[in-house]
Formats: sequence, C-alpha cells, structure tokens
Amino acid sequence: MTTVQALVRFVIIMAIGWFFMYLVPPAWFFMSYVPFSFLLLMGLVTFGVCGLGWPFAAPGGFLFKPGMNRAIPGVLMLVVWLALAFFLNWVLGNVWPKMPMTPWFGIIVFMVTLWYTFDGVGPHPFKAFWANWLFAVVLVMVLALIIWFFAVDLKGTPAEGAPFNPHGMFPGDWWLGYCIWVIVWIQVFGAPMCFQGWPFYKMPKGVYPVALTVACFVLGYVCWEGSLALGLSPTFSSSAIGASMIGWSLMHSVAFEMAPFAKYIQPKRGVLCFILEEIVVTAIWICLLLVILKPIAAKSAAAGLPFDIYQVSAFYTLHVVAVILLIHQFFFMRAPLSIPGPPLGPEQLPGE
Repeated sequence: MTTVQALVRFVIIMAIGWFFMYLVPPAWFFMSYVPFSFLLLMGLVTFGVCGLGWPFAAPGGFLFKPGMNRAIPGVLMLVVWLALAFFLNWVLGNVWPKMPMTPWFGIIVFMVTLWYTFDGVGPHPFKAFWANWLFAVVLVMVLALIIWFFAVDLKGTPAEGAPFNPHGMFPGDWWLGYCIWVIVWIQVFGAPMCFQGWPFYKMPKGVYPVALTVACFVLGYVCWEGSLALGLSPTFSSSAIGASMIGWSLMHSVAFEMAPFAKYIQPKRGVLCFILEEIVVTAIWICLLLVILKPIAAKSAAAGLPFDIYQVSAFYTLHVVAVILLIHQFFFMRAPLSIPGPPLGPEQLPGE
C-alpha cells in the first residue's frame, strides 16, 4: 500500500466517522454507543491481534484463502465480533456483576486489553489461534473486573448512588483520566507501535513485561498529575491530548505503517515516530478536530449532554475512527488494497 493510498483511505474513514457521529441521535451515541464501544475495541484487538483473524480472516482464520473475495470473511468477522460484544454486555448487566457498561469500567477493559496484547505479556501463549483469542478475552475481563472492584469509587459522578458503585480506592473521574495516560504509554512502547518495546525488549524475558508495566503506570501518573498541576483542564489533558496520542500511535502504525521512518531500526525509528505522531501530528489533530467537530459538539450541547468538545474529539478518535480503521484492517484485510503483512520487528527493515 502506497502512502497516497493510505492517506486516501484514512480521509475516507474520517469522513465516514464524521457523518456517523453527526447523523445518529446524540443521546444514543454518547450514552449508549460510547460505553458499549469499549467492548468493541476489546474485540477488535483480541480477534485481530491475539487470534490473528480467527475464525474467518487472515492469517489465523480457516475460511480465507488467497484470491477469495475479502468481503465474505469480513462480514462474518463483523457478525462474531458484534455477537461477542453483545454477549459480554448482557453478562455484565444480567449475570454478574449486574452493571451497565460505563466509561469508568470500559477504560479498564481497554487498558488491560492493550497491556496484555502489546506490552510483553501476550498475546500468543498457545499454538491454536482460537485458544489465544479465548484466553485473551477471559483474562482481560477477569483482570478488568478485579481492578474495577479495588480501584474505582464513583463518588462525585452521576453514578455515585448506583448499586454497582464498587467504592474502591480512587475517584472515578480521576481514575478515568489516569488510565487514559497509562494507555498513552502502553501504546507508545507497545510492540507494533512507536518504540516497539524498546528499550525494554532488550531486558531478560521475565523482566521485560514487569519493567514496561511499571514504566507505563509511572509515566501515566506523572503526565496526568503533572498536566493537572500545570492548570490544564482534566478533559483537555486526557481527552484532547491523551486520546489523540493514543489514536496516533495506533493510526501511524496501522494506517501509515510508520512512514516515513520504517526505513530505520529502533531506537531511531521510535524517536522519530514519537516526535511526528505524539507531538507534531497530535497538535495538528487537536486543532483540526476543534474545527470539524464543532457541529457535533453543538448537537450534543443542544441535547443537554454533559460532554465538551475535547471529550467529543476523544470519542471521534478512539471510538469511531479507530474502530472503522481496525474493522477494515483486521476483518476486511484492507480490501481492495493489498493484504496487510505482519508488523515490522523493532530491528527489522521493510523487505527483510
């Protein structure tokens, strides 16, 4: 896929995402879709990366064959992906712990998914594709629930008096922003993105994931608390800056294949990618979204919903654009463009 093709695809995805957000009822989008979409994001990563496309897409699916119409496995993957999300949502709401999906829990699901998949713990402990997928889903949900019960207190939020409030250690809104900043560093150091695990992958195998996990949580705390101490509003810090950094570590890797810095190995590749995606492009993206999302933010405000434009930009980046991009990349295998290959290793050059 050429850079021009990648750019055209990305602009099309942006346009589809914008019209989707603008045309659907604001109350449904912000109050129903956004919390539910954390399960969609988890499913995209576990099916696409942990399961390597199992059960229908390449390379781990049993249906796809070279030369086959990629729409067939793509549609089937959509069906099983949505079925998983609706099933987990039903279990959480009706079986245990009998709570709705909320951003305070959803962000934990998202964080654990990315940590397990990209930061030296997973994602392929077994030979069978289905086993890697199933293990990832179970592990993510179990760890997310454990963290939820111990970490989160919904005091001061609209759900303060809800029966599902776990009364954990940290205020829910503070925890939400903190998790976003932890995810920033999970992504920056994640195996297929930016620094691709450098310098941690050079450590002994058992030390690598532990050291990387500690670094992500410490750096997340420093960035979150530091930004608040500097006087940044919580939503500008977490939703505008943090979510944009998360989005662009993903999108630069998946949509643009680290262009134009794939020709270097780590750490030069990582340093240059960080400057481009986490500083330059993030700043441009924030400014762009403040302009193009004004009509959507206005619709949200007119509907009486408590979301500012920074939060709207986070939802657009991670819950709409990223979702559409990963559906096309993982399930439809980038049709009609070339089928994506495996990501480059940290010390691998294109063509090697």
